[in-house]
Order: sequence, then structure tokens, then C-alpha cells
Amino acid sequence: MNSTLLLLAIFLLPASIISSIYAENNRTLNPYTNGWFYLPGIDRSITECLVIELEDGEVQIELFQAVAPQHVQRIKTLATNGSYDGVAFHRVLDGFMAQTGDVQYGKISEFNSSLVGTGRSTLADIPSEFSTQLHLRGVCSMARSSDPNSANSQFFICLANSTFLDQKYTVWGQVISGMEYVDLIKKGESANNGAVTNPDSMKKVYIRQLDHNQISGWLYTNQNVFPYFYDATTKNWLFFDDSTGSPKFFDFQKKAWLGF
Repeated sequence: MNSTLLLLAIFLLPASIISSIYAENNRTLNPYTNGWFYLPGIDRSITECLVIELEDGEVQIELFQAVAPQHVQRIKTLATNGSYDGVAFHRVLDGFMAQTGDVQYGKISEFNSSLVGTGRSTLADIPSEFSTQLHLRGVCSMARSSDPNSANSQFFICLANSTFLDQKYTVWGQVISGMEYVDLIKKGESANNGAVTNPDSMKKVYIRQLDHNQISGWLYTNQNVFPYFYDATTKNWLFFDDSTGSPKFFDFQKKAWLGF
């Protein structure tokens, strides 16, 4: 009998706001660890990204081929053959994560609320590829049962830092654009373990060449998260302060936020 692929629902306190960050322009975020990080944070050796079209907008995900090659290949296979198209976000917990990828029982067109979360693809399960990558906001990781080698098609996107999952689930990617749309995915009730009634879905999922000049991403420091994007017109990196949502520029020379 299939066991439901669920994650432990533990809620985290909001991250504190900081007003200055040490940053440079010539390093990447990899590996994802606690501490001070360099910007821009996108690994420019990566040429492909996973695109998920949601109701409210498009999400781009950087694929960690070097970290979890078998999991990345599985994601690419299911995206390329259309298996992920129309699959629901069947379990979404505010402040934790949004889970999807049940290609067997999670298709909106034939949604099975009693079995969703237990399904998988017709492909074999994948051996774990646990790593030191942190489960921070925007990170994509594979769902599984109690068997560490049972990941198949289901995955989740972290809505908040969830580092208690580190080295227990396989991290295979990172949202680099459109996290604001992930935040809008319909949530479930915590009393019902996040199960969503009339859930939102992935409209279309596919692989696309990655344009590093047209992406946004996340700046991490001490488990704080700041969204940012690249302004191709001014060739500047524009950031948003967590507390106000107002745009701020980061001065790479002075290593300080402007506009606070």
C-alpha cells in the first residue's frame, strides 16, 4: 500500500530585518550556507531552468545538476513529457512549503482528493542525493515517504526557511524568478495538514534556456531573505526590503543599502 508523501509541518518565526549586508559582485550563492553571501547570486555556468506557469505568473527555477543529477534528470523528464502540466499544489502550509508533483492522482482534470499525495510516476524511485544545500525560502526539494530512497515525482517549494529538513530531503533547485507568485498559491488548513480544497495547479511546466540578464532571485544572509531583480535598462540590481516592500538599491562599492 502506498504511503502518503508528507513533510513534517513545523512553522518558523519570521526572520529579523537587517539594514546592511556584505556583498560583492564576483561570487555566487553556491554552496547555500548560513552567513554572508555574495551577489549576484546566480551560477552563470547553468544554462537551463525549469519554468512553471502559475495562475498569477511565471516561476523560473535554477536546476542543481551538480548537486542532485538524478533528481534533476527526473524533474526534466517529467517536465518535458508533459506529466507535470495541470498537476495541483495539493498540500500548502503557510510559512512552510507548497507541495505538488503527484502526477498519478493530482491532475486537476481528474483530481482524487482521497489519494492525492500518495501517487507517483511510472518511473522507478530515485536513490537519495542528500547534500549540504540548505532548505531556505525558494528552495525546491523532493518529497518522499519514510524511505529515504522513495522520491519519485512529488516535490515542494519552501515558502520560508526550513532548515530542519536539511540532509533529510534532496534539494534539486532554487527559485530565481517569480517567488512572489509562489507566495500566492492557495493555502490549506494547518489542522488538515495543509490539504487544499479546490487547489491551484501548475498550468504548464517545461525547460527553457536561462537568460541571466532577465532573472530575479534571492539574497540570503543569516537566514534572512531579500527578493531582488536585475534592471537591464540601468544595469543595476534592485532589491526589496522585507519590512516595507519598497525598492532599494544595493551599492556594491560601499557595501551598503541605499534608501533606508
